[in-house]
Amino acid sequence: MGVTIASEPSPDSIARTVAALREGGLAILATDTVYGVAADIRREDAVRALYEAKGKDPGEPLQLLFPADPSSLAPYARPSPDAGRLIDAFGPGPWTIITPAAGGWSSPALAGGDTVGVRMPPVPTLQAVLEQLGAPLAASSANRHGDPSPATCAQALASIGERCAAAIDDGPTPHGLDSSVIDCSVTPPRILREGALPAATIAGHLGLADIEVVRRAGVNG
Repeated sequence: MGVTIASEPSPDSIARTVAALREGGLAILATDTVYGVAADIRREDAVRALYEAKGKDPGEPLQLLFPADPSSLAPYARPSPDAGRLIDAFGPGPWTIITPAAGGWSSPALAGGDTVGVRMPPVPTLQAVLEQLGAPLAASSANRHGDPSPATCAQALASIGERCAAAIDDGPTPHGLDSSVIDCSVTPPRILREGALPAATIAGHLGLADIEVVRRAGVNG
């Protein structure tokens, strides 16, 4: 079955995408940083298919996309004090915050670990999909592992579209650069990937004079 492409967001395209996700399909959706490929976190088969579609090592965890409401994290994540401070300060935006996972659930998206990467992209189409789905999305950038992250739907389709069930073209992403990944499961926090949110801004909100940056955004997994 080929990918169903919506040339623009609409109630119908959002409903079709939610239906595809519930059936275990993968969907290409815009975030505020780059286009992502997503799976219903409740469908382990879909999460495994996401790894296969990207050619991504299943030993590397995926991020989870949440509604723009911190209360939605409770079943899946236990934000550390530093994580909570950043979520309160930034609100939904171009960040991924790694924090301890909540107990009582498991998924291949965790890659056997006990932490989860939390994302809250402030994109109306994506938020509508999350609201209708009623569950977080396991996600990663919509590209084959090692290729540049896509800033347009066309780029995402060219890279990974044949492995997906649905795609919504939401226009070019605002940042065109991956999210900044902040590891708040350690003390002091560190930045695993500096992306659309600058390291100095993150450090300032954590009350740090400096913060470790492991790598800069560019080629993404």
